[in-house]
Amino acid sequence: MKYKLIKPINENYTAQEQVLTNRGIAYKDIQHYLHTTDNDINDFKLLGEEKLKNAAAALIGAIDLGSRVSIIVDSDDDGFTSSALLINYLYDLFPSFVLNNIIWFIHDGKQHGLNDCVDWIIENEVNLVIVPDAGSNDIEECKKLYQHHIPVIILDHHELEIKESDSPAIIINDQLEPYPNKEFSGVGVVWQFCRYLDSLLGGNNADNYLDLVALGNTGDMMSLCSIETKHLINKGFEPDNIQNPFIYSIWQKNQFKLGQHITSWGAAFYIVPFVNAIVRSGTQEEKELIFESMLSFKACEEIPSNKRGHKLGEVERRVDQAMRTCTNVKNRQTRAQDAGMEFLENMIQEQSLLDNKVLLFLLEPGQVDRNIAG
Repeated sequence: MKYKLIKPINENYTAQEQVLTNRGIAYKDIQHYLHTTDNDINDFKLLGEEKLKNAAAALIGAIDLGSRVSIIVDSDDDGFTSSALLINYLYDLFPSFVLNNIIWFIHDGKQHGLNDCVDWIIENEVNLVIVPDAGSNDIEECKKLYQHHIPVIILDHHELEIKESDSPAIIINDQLEPYPNKEFSGVGVVWQFCRYLDSLLGGNNADNYLDLVALGNTGDMMSLCSIETKHLINKGFEPDNIQNPFIYSIWQKNQFKLGQHITSWGAAFYIVPFVNAIVRSGTQEEKELIFESMLSFKACEEIPSNKRGHKLGEVERRVDQAMRTCTNVKNRQTRAQDAGMEFLENMIQEQSLLDNKVLLFLLEPGQVDRNIAG
């Protein structure tokens, strides 16, 4: 068998040291990497103190005035956790405002940002828009909203393809600032924004949602070579920090796979795929169900049961229904994937495509489910 080593074997290294240095951790940093602390968390001010100040002023002003605020829920695990963290944080501090003034928009497909919801925002007479985990490049959409006197706060981590000065939005994005950690997902940026709000309002409420920070960074495949990201994932998945009803319930349901302590590896294989399945293959009602089961004030509400064979008038907790729905949608997605692969394999055989070095399929609508084509 032919193979090529990533790096030459150093006989003075332990297996652990060899693996870590192979993956980019300097030998001198290994002990630090293995024993991170809260000192490895970056100062939120590095995200741009003036921008944080402006965003906080816009949000707190909206709360004071009782304005309508819309949160755009991005179409992936990081997007769901980012929006859930922000709404849960605000509910803890301003429950009446959240219940009466905050609405959220969940895309009907795998869309991102503001492209498909500008008209909805205007029609719903929204006064402030917050876009977690997306929106940095949505110049035209932000301009249109500003023409209707609707300011936009963006809490994102994606690289900009435009000039920041061309956008009227307040863009808080770790890629734009001297924030040292560029391997930090949208939920991390939202968490740091909430820490900034804590510094203004007093308290330490942002740390109640470290489990969402851990799940979002894991789901977005952020590099664990980043010490800050690694520390927050490990801390967020500590058993005492699992407070989110969705994460706790799915952990308990899959404890024979996840064990007594969720790891990033375990979450990547046994939690994230269920959220991704909902985003790609769930109905709008199913997406809403799973997202609301991440909201602390909605997860345990009793809703009409949809269990097979349920009795008339029977109810169950929203989060319990979400657990069953996750499994059903994941199975549905798997069947769609299998059907798509079978279709492509048949096309390969019928057209003798294996004679080619590269295969490029031009498909007709409906031949492969568009939501699983990726």
